[in-house]
Amino acid sequence: MSLHVICPGCLKRFQVGIRFAGLKGPCPACGAIISIPTESVKVSDDAPLYAIPRFNLEFNTVQVKRYALGVLGGLLFAFFIGYIPMYAILRSLIGVLGLCLIAYPLTLFGYQTVRDREQIFAFTGEELYRRAGLTAGGYAILWIVFECFLVATQADVFISWLYFVAFAGLATLLTHPLLVMRVREAFLHYCLFSSSVILLRFLIGLGWFWQSGGLVRYTAAPPPPLLPGM
Repeated sequence: MSLHVICPGCLKRFQVGIRFAGLKGPCPACGAIISIPTESVKVSDDAPLYAIPRFNLEFNTVQVKRYALGVLGGLLFAFFIGYIPMYAILRSLIGVLGLCLIAYPLTLFGYQTVRDREQIFAFTGEELYRRAGLTAGGYAILWIVFECFLVATQADVFISWLYFVAFAGLATLLTHPLLVMRVREAFLHYCLFSSSVILLRFLIGLGWFWQSGGLVRYTAAPPPPLLPGM
């Protein structure tokens, strides 16, 4: 027995097995969330139906290993760079390069490990790669803006962590619609990304992000002495 459902986004009509009644998942055509009803939605006889296949939500071991190796490769790159003496500006530029290198495999790795295993189906193939690319790019841009914000405000440790939480909230708002994750899963997805980036910047010799403001204050030139009579 099958249920007939209609996507609220693209209005395509799908046929899904009765065992999926009451579950939710992204539409394979447009990504909008489809709630599978407990009873079939009535459609006209001439309306085309599309079968929604059950997506294998188990770990794809080969892909997970591939993504993990990509992340480890970026961290090893940072580890060796950390031992090479260079100007601070060059080290920062290499840090941005390392961030861009690991952002994409980290996003894919997080999608395989964090997403809800009870979804009816999930993104795969070109659709997954496109959405992961957009998410990874958004993560990288947000992190670079976050770092610049810390330097500009010369934030102390406590304020740096408050800013981190705020930017994590922005990243969650990005991940939630792009990868169609629940808010909690989207937040965990970004936490996985940010923890790897924090380790990356430490290995590359940039220290911890909450030291950025203090480092600027320490290395800044002292103010000019007061003029006589002032």
